[in-house]
Amino acid sequence: MRRSCWTTGAAILVLAAVALGGAPAAAQPQPAAEAPPDEASLVAIETLEVEPTVVKTGDPILQTYRVRFPDLIDDGQEILILEDRMVPETLPVHPFEGLALDVRKRQVDDEHIWDFHYTFRLIAPEKSTYILPGFSFYYLLRDLGEDVEDAEVRQVDSGANLIRYVTTLTDTPLLDIRDTIELGTFGARATAFRVLAWALAPIPLVVWLVLLVRQARKPRQISEAKRKEDEELEQLEAQIPVPPSIWQARRNLLRHVRELGRLAPAENGAVLQDVRRNLVIHGREYLQAELPEIHVGDTPREIGSYVAGLQDGPRKEALSWMTARLVDYQSNLERDSTAPIADPGREARAFEESLSMLRPHIRLWMRIRSLFEVR
Repeated sequence: MRRSCWTTGAAILVLAAVALGGAPAAAQPQPAAEAPPDEASLVAIETLEVEPTVVKTGDPILQTYRVRFPDLIDDGQEILILEDRMVPETLPVHPFEGLALDVRKRQVDDEHIWDFHYTFRLIAPEKSTYILPGFSFYYLLRDLGEDVEDAEVRQVDSGANLIRYVTTLTDTPLLDIRDTIELGTFGARATAFRVLAWALAPIPLVVWLVLLVRQARKPRQISEAKRKEDEELEQLEAQIPVPPSIWQARRNLLRHVRELGRLAPAENGAVLQDVRRNLVIHGREYLQAELPEIHVGDTPREIGSYVAGLQDGPRKEALSWMTARLVDYQSNLERDSTAPIADPGREARAFEESLSMLRPHIRLWMRIRSLFEVR
């Protein structure tokens, strides 16, 4: 009975020792099995060192991925890297965002080497150490002459890097980062509302100006007597002929001067009186156009008095002769005298010479000539 108890205790002690001895061996970590390389992948991705490794909000992070793949043209195949799938805006690198990409391509012997230089930015709020995650590079392996749509899309993954985020202070006054929540784009709607606002802004001012103009143009209430007086004044003004211009007045006067030149030396009577009357009327019109300072109702005598006060010169001589002849014609008309003109042709030529001396270019020539004569 006692031997049996000792035997049972010894067995228990042996089992305990075996259990304690095997525990440390079970607690040791087993080496992880390495994943077999992708033998089908002809494209190799090398993830270079990131710069910098310590950043703050808004700092650019430069990460280069070196892509190597062979030149298979001699084998009747080619590798096409799908660059449009690696644009910075579409990369799954949260909490980072891609800002820019610069691809530099070169070939060494039968190997193509492309360097994808990415610029990232960290947008996480907490200070910590973050992993810049890797992502897939896509490519096509196709036979020469095969359509791109028929080739199979393959992919190879890049590595990751550690980034330490230390502070949220930034030197950029306005940091425009892409939030993880997509709120949509409202640029077109904002532009439409801005254009609408600028279009509607001047409407109150335009309405105010229209009302002001309408108020200013609104006819005022006037008395009946005042209205009749204005109508009579308008009728009188409408009856007053518009004075001719100096060129028209000269042509009219020359026409009647030529009528004077066609008269016979001894002709008198009604024809002579008509010629004198026309010369007085159109002579006064020409003198009023030539001398704007005189009054509309001045007689040839009053015009002669004004001419006498002008500066001496060829112009004054021509005007004096014309006013003297008009005074003489006016006197004959007032006395109803039918005395003939001794030499109508000579008098007509004298009229024409006086009018010629009053032409602007002749007056300018005479003034220049007088300057040279004085010298």
